[in-house]
Amino acid sequence: MRTTTISCAGLVLLCTSGLMAATAETIPFLTLMQPANEVPAITDTSLGNVIIWVHVIRDSSGNITSGSVDFDVACKFSGAVTVTGLHIHSAAAGVAGPIVIPTNVDATTNSIAVDATGRTSVLKQVQFPQTTPALPVSIVQDLIANPQNYYANIHTTDHPGGAMRGQLVRAEMRVLMAMMSPNNEVPPTGVNASGIATVTALRALDSSGNVAFAEAIFHLEYTGVDAASGTTFTGFHIHNGGAGINGPVIINTGIGGGANSVAADPSGTGNLTYEVPVAPTDASFATEVGTINGLFTAPANYYINIHTTVFGGGVMRDQLKTTDQAVFQVNMSSANETPAITGPAASAQTAIPIYLLRNADGTVAAGTVIFDVNFRGFPAATTITGLHIHQAAAGANGSIVLPTDVNGAANKVVTDTGNGNIFKIVTIATTTGITALNQLVKDPSGFYVNLHTTVNPSGAMRDQLAAVPAKPAVSGAAATSSTVTTTAPGAILSIYGTGLATYTSDLNGFNQATQLATSMNGVTATIGGLKAPIYFVSPGQLNVQVPFEVASGTQPIVVTSAGGASPATTEANVTIASVAPSIFIVDQTNSLGAVVKNSDFSLITPSNPVKAGDVIVVFSTGLGQTTPPAQTGVLLQPPAGGFNNTGTVSATIGGQTAAVVYSIASPGFAGLYQTAVTVPAGVSGTAKMALSAGGTASNTVNLAVQ
Repeated sequence: MRTTTISCAGLVLLCTSGLMAATAETIPFLTLMQPANEVPAITDTSLGNVIIWVHVIRDSSGNITSGSVDFDVACKFSGAVTVTGLHIHSAAAGVAGPIVIPTNVDATTNSIAVDATGRTSVLKQVQFPQTTPALPVSIVQDLIANPQNYYANIHTTDHPGGAMRGQLVRAEMRVLMAMMSPNNEVPPTGVNASGIATVTALRALDSSGNVAFAEAIFHLEYTGVDAASGTTFTGFHIHNGGAGINGPVIINTGIGGGANSVAADPSGTGNLTYEVPVAPTDASFATEVGTINGLFTAPANYYINIHTTVFGGGVMRDQLKTTDQAVFQVNMSSANETPAITGPAASAQTAIPIYLLRNADGTVAAGTVIFDVNFRGFPAATTITGLHIHQAAAGANGSIVLPTDVNGAANKVVTDTGNGNIFKIVTIATTTGITALNQLVKDPSGFYVNLHTTVNPSGAMRDQLAAVPAKPAVSGAAATSSTVTTTAPGAILSIYGTGLATYTSDLNGFNQATQLATSMNGVTATIGGLKAPIYFVSPGQLNVQVPFEVASGTQPIVVTSAGGASPATTEANVTIASVAPSIFIVDQTNSLGAVVKNSDFSLITPSNPVKAGDVIVVFSTGLGQTTPPAQTGVLLQPPAGGFNNTGTVSATIGGQTAAVVYSIASPGFAGLYQTAVTVPAGVSGTAKMALSAGGTASNTVNLAVQ
């Protein structure tokens, strides 16, 4: 018997969120500048890896109103040069176009001298809209919509018209984490060291869907790397290989032996950060691309490893892991400070994305916080000396619990216009930080983001991450992505209402979990007084599993959050039956069911129909207890040599009986079932399909039959 499995992320999880007055967003672009791309082409070996971060502020209608453009450029020229310009031009590949987004790099006071090594890094930020030189919002809007019509270009005294250039390609971003341990090494090293690593992977695809350029940003917070384990790092890499397997280095930060080694902090506690470009000029580009794609699709197949002089094969490592994400949109204002600051009305539309790894019980094990702060309205020549998240309610001042490295010394931020963006990716590794994250996920209203300046060192502007949570209210329940309102023990159920959770979270941060948690972000749900394992939480919807132990009949649903417990109402009741079959729907508009071909697991659609005699697999819920029995919340692992079989299930397609091949609980899930059936003869076109169990029919879905 052949069975089909799908990932947790493949379940249909619907959520709603309220509109905000304004939002902040950062959009990355990548390119590789090469002399051969110039018009006319230049024969030279220079290369320039470029990340363009476009930070935008949108109004409530989604229109861009202002923002900043960051140039992050790493060049390797063929020799000593003087850089006289760095710009974004408007033109397609092979065409020379005008400068539309300039930096202040020029041939006079702001040139950049590059020594004989040819290596230089340039970080520049440009604001928009501005009039001198002209940079309207419309240019940035078109860049986002049509990046293929824009190129980054760097100019030198040798080549004032452009030394090398590259067309921009919009990138997608994935934040992965790892909890590195000596015990994960093969063999284990046994030292008392640990590390929390973040890999921010950027991937830009060409028009054919292939990787054109990529970038991996490594960050490690380590402790315990002392004399016992070697005080010098000799390698920091991503390897191909699963847990317990030693695999080859694929993406290399460049740390190595000799002159390329890096001394560990004398205290044994410190951090490392590296940006690693992946470009077509790399000799191992094809292999690197495979790993980059793998980081987006199956990161558990790759591990991050750090090596020392004592442990050349690696002192600690871990498989890379997916994270769950929440984004808090806030508007920092001087008026929110305690006491309020009077004077110029400075503000900052800010996005705070938070990425989390979870323990089995739903608590936070580690996290990464991005500070994306678009400040506006400061007086000219303002110096920013701090950017942090503090713990306290609105109107109160609290201690710093999630800091960035912005300070009044080497990492101060100076603006000569009063406007700008600060974009910081911060790995949270301290006990204080992880404790704060565990409290923040339950009630973010007790935390505020604060920006400090030399004029206002205690805080120049701030805002709470969220409003004080309201009391949750349940308005109804139904089988997930279906209209079936009766449910069964073990089924996946969607609970609807308002204020059910402060923000949206799913299972992405639960790596290698064997059981669903009964609490997520401080939200719990009970059905008939029994705690329900949770798949997904959001303000308007929870997806949970009905406990197998719940009794039949009418049962109350109670949701509890930081805002309290939902009241008992008729709408908060659900009917429990021994079975209540419900087929998952992947396209509500066309009633397209979660039905795949058994031959290749592809989704059946009008463009990918089946024919009579084909075996298809139907994903559903509500088929009740299995033999042998499944347990509440346990992500099912079939018994040796068998499966967890459901009771008798029948199926119809196009009004005709369809033979059932098997019906089982899906391995790796809780509450998901898969039933294999054979498409009967004489059916064609858009056919109605349904399942039945215990005399109860499911919802109907459309099946494309040729």
